[in-house]
Amino acid sequence: MGAARADFLLQAFVDAANQMEDFAMGVTLSVSGGIISGDLVTATRWMDEVATLVEMEGSEAAYHVGNVYREQAGLYKKRASQNRGEVHGEVTYIHLRNSQWLMREGHLGPEPGVHWRGLLTEVSGWALGRLPIPVLRY
Repeated sequence: MGAARADFLLQAFVDAANQMEDFAMGVTLSVSGGIISGDLVTATRWMDEVATLVEMEGSEAAYHVGNVYREQAGLYKKRASQNRGEVHGEVTYIHLRNSQWLMREGHLGPEPGVHWRGLLTEVSGWALGRLPIPVLRY
């Protein structure tokens, strides 16, 4: 039995999105833990936003970790500029922001959503668009 393979169409979609200057589109993914729904963003944007979130902690260690994320964002940006216009589908991870997952109780959590990164080989199905967020009643 060979290694798990990711859906080439999803890989190509993520690769094309990563080559954009800025991109966000709602997606819903089926993964081993259930259903996750969020906004697909470029790897560069995801890394920069996570760096900012980490740095908000304010410690020297947080700034060091933030710099690691920013360095990775630079590498993704460099790769995107080298491949601009050519979709190879050779991406390994998908990056979501404001992501939530379907809970056993039938609602989405957590609120607000979180930054999520997942292996494309672990996605068994996907759809464009987010799951609707239930109306909160007080």
